[in-house]
Amino acid sequence: MASKERVTVNFFVTPERYPWHGALWSVLARQFEQLPHALLLQGRPGLGKHDFAVQLAQALLCEQSQEGTACGKCHGCHLFNVGTHPDLSCVGLVEDARNITVDQIRALGDFLSLRPHTATRKVVIISPADAMNLNAANSLLKLLEEPPLGSMLLLATSHPARLPATIRSRCSRLLFRLPVPSVGQAWLQARPEIRDPALLLDLAGGAPLLAESLARSEFPSTRVKLLQDLASLAQGREHAVACAARWKSLGTEQALGWLHGFVSDLLKVCMGAPASSLLNPEAVTHGETIKNKYKINELYSFIDAILEKYRQLNSPLDELLMLEDILIRWVRLSRLQ
Repeated sequence: MASKERVTVNFFVTPERYPWHGALWSVLARQFEQLPHALLLQGRPGLGKHDFAVQLAQALLCEQSQEGTACGKCHGCHLFNVGTHPDLSCVGLVEDARNITVDQIRALGDFLSLRPHTATRKVVIISPADAMNLNAANSLLKLLEEPPLGSMLLLATSHPARLPATIRSRCSRLLFRLPVPSVGQAWLQARPEIRDPALLLDLAGGAPLLAESLARSEFPSTRVKLLQDLASLAQGREHAVACAARWKSLGTEQALGWLHGFVSDLLKVCMGAPASSLLNPEAVTHGETIKNKYKINELYSFIDAILEKYRQLNSPLDELLMLEDILIRWVRLSRLQ
């Protein structure tokens, strides 16, 4: 798990075509002229779903695309690259907004009701699609039920379960999978600012773009502080309220995502499996102690509580209170005999 992807389209820079997308491009190339009217691009955060959607949109609007690849030279590609293509609409989070609103989706109805200007179709990118509020999702459903002729909707999401089932059922799914570690590490090693790509990739759960983001935010040093906080809470040297305030400043979603991985690693050790020393050094150093300290059913219950808090993000609930609650649960868990 990771923080919500806040994405915008930069028309002046063509997104990178990532090496782990090769299989997906091959699939689309074989059926490029018969693509469904709506695609749901889903997978874990940090796999480049939004960039893929942008590249696909350009290919769909290109006048001379070949096997799903835009030529980059035609009039359509020029309009796309300067951000003035009249047959493309992108919907995402605006500034500090927490949701995609119904007005944003309703505007798509007006956009799609008009005939294409220069291309053979109109293309819409909605990213992150899971950021739509309920009214926005209901408005989109009407477009999916009766798609305007010549329209193509690309929905990118890291959390498909947050979308109504009615929307998911009306889209063809394009699943983004984690690359093999060697591919992810090779991509990270090609970036001069990245140090210890193996560590970063492990912390990111195998997602290269998330690993790159963690490097920029110096998350490895943050992880040390999070581990220290958990140890201090367990030993009674820290209060959950003060700790929750620090975690909120780091980013509630990122903190919950890391905690989920940490506790999952504890669970692995308790079940006798090898643990990742990169994600949770304590699990390797004190493996036998952990097996005796934690109960498997209590760890599962705690993971369920983390996931519930994760689902409540972007709701009216106060994030600070959510973190306080989960850290108080950690104190109780760590002191169980």
